Amino acid sequence: MRRVVSRSFQASLHPILFLLGASAMLVALACTEAGPTSPPSPLEGLNQGASRDSAGNSPPPAPTLGTPGYVHGTVLGPSAPGAGNDSLATAPRVANARIAAFRVTGGTASSPTLGPEAAAAFTGADGKFTLPTVPGGEYVVTITPPAGSIYGGVWVTVTIHDQSHTFPWWVVLWRK
Repeated sequence: MRRVVSRSFQASLHPILFLLGASAMLVALACTEAGPTSPPSPLEGLNQGASRDSAGNSPPPAPTLGTPGYVHGTVLGPSAPGAGNDSLATAPRVANARIAAFRVTGGTASSPTLGPEAAAAFTGADGKFTLPTVPGGEYVVTITPPAGSIYGGVWVTVTIHDQSHTFPWWVVLWRK
């Protein structure tokens, strides 16, 4: 099961996101804004994540690269302090968050060059989403909370393949 958990520290520090289980940990970093003559980037205002699991290991290689696949999961806000032992069960669900996938066409890990949007979905009232199937390959997936939300958005680079859906995502957004 893929779980993403975040905590906000001090205003000067960036949120940290963790993907637990067989997947990866996301460490959010500040995004670089596009210059004044560039069109707005789909990454503008979101924090970047880097993949690692809870033990710090890189994720396993994709089983069948180049095959179409999809991702699905749940977007949540952080649980209230003292919420008990199962913070995922008590965390508020984030409805109407926009999940979008952009094919990586070049650039660097911290500043990828993106193709046009390949797929998008919104979370339901229960915070759940399923991103439509896309051709296999490397993508930036953005999770953007609705306008006026108390949560901040994130982005992560992932390889989507025929087994991507095997581990659902649990995305806990950081509180602004």
